[in-house]
Amino acid sequence: MQIKNIDYKILLKSLILWLLGSGICVVIFAAVMFYLESAFSYSPLFATLAIAVGCFLASFYLGKKIGKKGFLIGLGVGAVVFAIVTLVSLFVNSGSVTIHTLLRLVILLLSSMIGGIIGVNRKANQSYI
Repeated sequence: MQIKNIDYKILLKSLILWLLGSGICVVIFAAVMFYLESAFSYSPLFATLAIAVGCFLASFYLGKKIGKKGFLIGLGVGAVVFAIVTLVSLFVNSGSVTIHTLLRLVILLLSSMIGGIIGVNRKANQSYI
C-alpha cells in the first residue's frame, strides 16, 4: 500500500470509530464500577479493554474497506494506538515502562490484528477458518 493511494476519509472514519468505541466502553465500565462500588481498583484493566475494543472496531472497519492484508492493517493500527497511549501515559504519570505496558502492547496488537483479519474476510463474504 503506497501513501499516495491512501484514502484519508477512511482513516479519519476509522479514527472516529476508535474514539467512539473506546468512549462508549469507558462509559459502560465507569457505570459498572459505580454500581459495584469497586472504586478505582479495576480502572487500569477497564481502560485497556476499552482501548482494545476501539482498536478492534477501527481495524475491522479498515480491513473491510481496504479488503486485503488484514493482519498488517491490524498490526499498524495496534502499534499506532499503543504508541499514542503509551506516550500520553508516560507524560501524564511521568512513569516508566513496566510489565503492564508490555501486557497492554500484547492486548492492543492482538485485538487489532483479529479485527483486521475479520474485517478483510467479511468484505468478501468468505469464511476462512
